[in-house]
Amino acid sequence: MHFNLKKLTSVVMTGALALSTAVSSFTAAAPSLSASAADDGSNYAKLLQYSLYLYDANMCGSCDGCGMEWRSSCHMSDAVKGGFHDAGDHVMFGLPQGYAASTLGWSYYEFADAYEATGQGAHLKLITDYFCKFFREATQLNGNNVSRILIEKGDGNTDHSYWGPPEKQGNRGEMLWVSSGSADIAAEYAAALACNYVNFKNPDDLKYAKALYNYCKQNAGSKTSRSPFYDSEGSDDDMAWAAGWLYKATNDGSYKNDLISGSKWVGWTHCWNNVTMGAAILKAEATGDWSEVQGFINKSYNGNGYFFLDQWGSARYNCSAQMAVLVAEKYNKANGDWAVNQMKYITGDSAFANGQKHCLVVGFKSNSSRNPHHRAASPEVGADEGLDGTPNKYLLIGALCGGPVDGNGTYADKRSDYKGNEVAVDYNAGLVGAAAGLYHKTKNGSIDTSITGVKKIYGGGSYQPPVTTTQEQPQQTTTAQTQWQQPDTTTTTVTTSGSSGSSKDITLLPADMKVGQEEGSDGAINNYAEFAPQGAKSATIYLTVKSNDTEVSGGFGTWTGKWEQEEYSGVKVNSDKTVSIDYTIPSNVGDTVKAMVWWPHKDDVVIDKVVLHMDGSSAPTTTTTTTTTTTTTTTTTTTTTQPTTTTTTTTTTTTATTQPGKVTASRYGDVNLDGYVSVADAVAILQYIGNKDRYNLSEQQLANADVSGNNDGVTANDALTLMKVDAGSIKESQLPV
Repeated sequence: MHFNLKKLTSVVMTGALALSTAVSSFTAAAPSLSASAADDGSNYAKLLQYSLYLYDANMCGSCDGCGMEWRSSCHMSDAVKGGFHDAGDHVMFGLPQGYAASTLGWSYYEFADAYEATGQGAHLKLITDYFCKFFREATQLNGNNVSRILIEKGDGNTDHSYWGPPEKQGNRGEMLWVSSGSADIAAEYAAALACNYVNFKNPDDLKYAKALYNYCKQNAGSKTSRSPFYDSEGSDDDMAWAAGWLYKATNDGSYKNDLISGSKWVGWTHCWNNVTMGAAILKAEATGDWSEVQGFINKSYNGNGYFFLDQWGSARYNCSAQMAVLVAEKYNKANGDWAVNQMKYITGDSAFANGQKHCLVVGFKSNSSRNPHHRAASPEVGADEGLDGTPNKYLLIGALCGGPVDGNGTYADKRSDYKGNEVAVDYNAGLVGAAAGLYHKTKNGSIDTSITGVKKIYGGGSYQPPVTTTQEQPQQTTTAQTQWQQPDTTTTTVTTSGSSGSSKDITLLPADMKVGQEEGSDGAINNYAEFAPQGAKSATIYLTVKSNDTEVSGGFGTWTGKWEQEEYSGVKVNSDKTVSIDYTIPSNVGDTVKAMVWWPHKDDVVIDKVVLHMDGSSAPTTTTTTTTTTTTTTTTTTTTTQPTTTTTTTTTTTTATTQPGKVTASRYGDVNLDGYVSVADAVAILQYIGNKDRYNLSEQQLANADVSGNNDGVTANDALTLMKVDAGSIKESQLPV
């Protein structure tokens, strides 16, 4: 056999909501995600929740989406508004900005289940979207070519002379633009944009990512030097990192080649100035060869003592190392227990060599650091950073302090110590990733429903699902559109009448699936595509063979509590080098189907697309073509009244035929219209039941929500049913029940 067995599991919710008693007050409550959520370092759901708020506290420009009570808009006279303040000051440097955004996106890509199970996905999306909006506006295009890039806002020396909140700083002057060079920063912007496209499918992100990467290639080898502030060592690692994300976004082999040739060695822990570890992991995911990553992890990340690399912000290196190990463990290439033990130092549950314990995450525990080096959280204008006897005015929730300045654990919670007690956007990126990875690994913890100084709680009562509107279209076609953006790839399904009836198909392109390569049991590099069945009865995978092979072999598999696999072999290659293989999806299918190609190997075969057949038919009465457009919606659900209709739909939505004027479910259980069915949809139902005025649902959302006792309206039973789907006791394909 030429495959790697990988279990495909659902997130299990072990703590149930008391629906019969809590519905009326749910707007002030959040789901408990653990039977026992002790307030200690193993509460990874809370750690993930808290760690994201540093970005709210450091938000620059319009703070309309900020979740902190004590922050408001600032620096509105900047030539390009937005982005995030770098650290405890208010200057913006491009290199850590791009690194932080791309690493946050990476954590969502690898551990999306952790974000959605804890209700933090919407918060992460808000942050990475805000980053990427700034990157796009900081990039001026002439056609598809970059004419100049904004790589810094403010001046480090000037900014450091001001001690006070950003809202009172005024115009800080310098905007540093470049029209050549700085390939390192351009690549980090490109990586963040491409990663955000992979996660959330905003076509503008991909457009700018491609343009920035082309700029990097034209300026290859150039780097940014703003010593002593983020003096870059080079750009090769950043370009490999960007190429890896563009390959995931496009499946274009040229990006894969750049990733492989550019990612030559791992020289340091994943950080703002060295992303060789991140690029090496992307290369391993693309090729199936993990030897380089495993070798570095085995050599560098071991032992029970505190992992210490540098006196300046040691905790950031520790956390980013944890994240890398946890990603590798996801692919069975590392032991994540090392990360569990290291996080105990960060959360103050393990003593350093000097016997001291420090919880370095502000507000996380009763003994957490409280006075990080941070102007916005400190006393008002005129205060001195050295006034260590005066506590910070505000609690900088979730911020990761720099940490011990030596391997023994020497640390003091003093505002004046910018080496050991400053915070930064790049510090927290590793903490967020480690927290998500640890929750993915353990499912430990529960989120808080009330946090000091925070006005917007995600996963709890104050998060409102996207508002939708319904518009009538010509020819009795009704389209419900959300306020989010959708990918630039759409699928056009043309259905005609025939002897086998009408057929509804969904086409999944590589960007809509997880497509990659992995090492088989015989050492060969095989191709695979993983996709959600979406209620389809059958699927067809389409391949292009690049070699002279005349036959294709492989298999389809799904995890149903056990691995169920159907193999194929001897499938003939057509004269135009294309191949299509049909697969009947079992009724007990799991959350994911894995399509595997064992022969030909590696780059000798390309997975072009997978077509889901909603009625089980792959008859020629249905013709599916793919076009590329630019739209501004995330989810489009179309209801038609004629049997012969041309329908445009996203790849995550099914199309239903009904009578005019009646809205039917586009996807049962997808209440918030994000293309998935998760605990967040149960939360949306309970919010609606608790306060219909504040948490109103559109007709389309209500139709999707009615999953239990169909056509009886939306009740608490619908929320309970969706939690059972999230826990795996009911399959999405069984909805409605």
